[in-house]
Amino acid sequence: MNSITVSKTIAAPQQAVWDVLADFGNISTWNSGVATSFLTDGSDVVHVGSQRHCDLKPMGGLDETLSVMEEPDRAVVKIDKATRIPIKSAEVEFLLAPTDEATTTTINYRFHAKGGPLSGVIGKMLEGQLSTGFKGFLDDLEVAAQTTAV
Repeated sequence: MNSITVSKTIAAPQQAVWDVLADFGNISTWNSGVATSFLTDGSDVVHVGSQRHCDLKPMGGLDETLSVMEEPDRAVVKIDKATRIPIKSAEVEFLLAPTDEATTTTINYRFHAKGGPLSGVIGKMLEGQLSTGFKGFLDDLEVAAQTTAV
């Protein structure tokens, strides 16, 4: 299993950051790496067990389940299926900690790469790309949280 951790102090209150993340089905409205997203479990209310599908830019897709939701501090999303990207399975943990008028937001991403006997090498190669991608994710999250806080 590979893992990466990325953190950023987001200039927005913790509740605003949480509200953006908790709008689970609508990640495509603010995340520049997601083309479309929608809930797939038949519910309009986000809860532990909610499922969504994301079509990624420029290609690929994810089917995900919200497995932990501890408002306003922690959420965990399990990646159940990834298509057209070399991820076999993954789990992403979001940790939010208030600091004055800001929120330190940490992403812990643990994943298994596809590739059979080469999965270890592929996983190491992906770590850098994923770190860059999650830094962009945090930048997008900051803009969305600042808009929500207004």
